[in-house]
Parts: sequence; structure tokens; C-alpha cells
Amino acid sequence: MKMQGNPLVNILPVIILAVFLYFVMIRPQSKRQKKVNDMLANMKIGDEVMTAGGFYGIINALDDENVVLELLPDFQKVMIRKQSIVKVITAQDEEADAPAEAEEAEASKAAEPQDQPAAEQPEATDTASESENA
Repeated sequence: MKMQGNPLVNILPVIILAVFLYFVMIRPQSKRQKKVNDMLANMKIGDEVMTAGGFYGIINALDDENVVLELLPDFQKVMIRKQSIVKVITAQDEEADAPAEAEEAEASKAAEPQDQPAAEQPEATDTASESENA
């Protein structure tokens, strides 16, 4: 059996699929990994961080692989791997969270039922009955 047509046409869908996968999966992942590596490289003593386990702490000491976090002031210190740090908390992050927390508090207050009595309605007077009595 002879193949008819250009063999490049048969390989073209595979090439298109490979390019698509690169731009959809591989490239974004490498960008995320570069961002994480930059974050880990730029950490310094005194930074507040969040771990993968959800713990917040302040960096007390660090080396190439490990970080010593102070979880509570002058109380609890733990040593963890650098890779378990998922976020460095900055003053900008805290300022951005503050308005959102205030809005949530206001929304929860508005959603709570009020235990105040309903305003009393003044009794309506019948002007027709008054005019008959006069």
C-alpha cells in the first residue's frame, strides 16, 4: 500500500496538539514555579509567612533548605522546609484583607434579626365620627 499525499499532513495534528499542550499546561506551570522560587529566594528574617498547613509565623532564622518560624511571640518556634511556605504576607495583603473583613462583619450584622419591638403605629382617628359628635 502506498501512502498518498504529503506525510506532513499526517503528522500535523500531532504537532498542533503538542504546541497546544505546551501553551495550556507546561508554560503556565513553569511561570508559577518561577514565581514560587523567586518568593522563596527573597524571604528574609522578620517576614510573616503562611505555611501549607495554614500556620502563620514570623521567620526567625533561615538557611538554604530550612526556616525557623516563630508561631507565637517569644513562645513557640518550629523548623520547617522552605518548600512548605506558600505565601509571604506583606502589609499590602493585610490592608487588602481589612476592608473585606469589615464588609463581611457588616453583612453578618445586617443578616441578624433585630430584637427591637416594631414601631407603634398611631391610632387613626375617624374624622367622620368627630364631626357627628360636634
